[in-house]
Amino acid sequence: MQRTSEVAEVQRMTNDLAGEAFHVVDGDIDWPIATAGMLATATPLFVGLVAGNAQLGLFAALGGMNVALAMPGAKVSDRWIWGVLALVGSTAAVALGVLTHPSVVACVAATFIWVALWSTLRVAGKHGALTGFVVSAVFVVTNGISSAPLGQEVACLAVGGAFGLIVMVLAVLGSKPAETETTWPGLSTTLSQARSGLLDDQSLRHHALRIGLTTALAVLAYRLIDLPYGYWVALTALAILQPGAHTSRVRALQRGSGSFIGILAATAVVLVTANPWWLAAATALTAFSLFALRERNYHWLVMLLTPTVLLMISTTNYSELSICAYRILNTALGIALALVATFFVWGETPNSKLGSRSP
Repeated sequence: MQRTSEVAEVQRMTNDLAGEAFHVVDGDIDWPIATAGMLATATPLFVGLVAGNAQLGLFAALGGMNVALAMPGAKVSDRWIWGVLALVGSTAAVALGVLTHPSVVACVAATFIWVALWSTLRVAGKHGALTGFVVSAVFVVTNGISSAPLGQEVACLAVGGAFGLIVMVLAVLGSKPAETETTWPGLSTTLSQARSGLLDDQSLRHHALRIGLTTALAVLAYRLIDLPYGYWVALTALAILQPGAHTSRVRALQRGSGSFIGILAATAVVLVTANPWWLAAATALTAFSLFALRERNYHWLVMLLTPTVLLMISTTNYSELSICAYRILNTALGIALALVATFFVWGETPNSKLGSRSP
């Protein structure tokens, strides 16, 4: 009897977890935002191909896409401020990533400090958490693929990010923000809250230390064993870890399922063509879908972001199916690492105020 009750409880918890992970928010497609996000992501790729330097085009595309992702929808009046913060932070992230790339010790130390500090932006709510993730993700990715001279990479990402900021702002000209919107108190207030939180809020302090340490350990592991595309391990752990254990489990389910579906989509494309122009065109299509549907559910965001990034990278470094196979392996490793850290590295603080502030 007790065994039956335990099985029923596990089934109920599993159903609740799946229901929360795959719940879709209804809403109309914002066509201007979707178009602007596509232009911010794909235009730099095409420019790089025309100029004969696809690698620098990739960095510019990463800048445009990440700045566009950090900017909320048209109903938020201060959306451009988050875009500027993401642009400045991402540019600094590239510089730091390139400078520390030659040294494993420097990479690990920089990852811990950078990720931990930017994670504290979640005190500003959903948009702060998303911006903190975007800036941290730019560092993790560029630190893992760095090859061009520092000045060129920084300049290309900054130009791409600025272009993304401009087209996303233009996309919502004349739109009225929601009447119920809570205005951002400003950068100085947010930084003050983050500093106070690190000193006084145990949940924020533990989250910052946990996500910084886990991401740094992922970087150390993939650098020591020279794992191809190993930065995806760190990136996956970074995306999953939330202040609460339950929220992290939900995010792990969303990330795992969304990545798998997205990888299948990217695999289908790279099997059909190796032409960088067609791959860039496919990137434009997935980017449009990403920005059109990103507000529906994080599962949908990952499902569309994954092929967008894989196809972007394939335009510069085509490796047939190996990139997709490593993406599956590294995503699985990142999920496992994040879940282990959730339970064993400063476990969830009771009554955490940050549990619902997920990007």
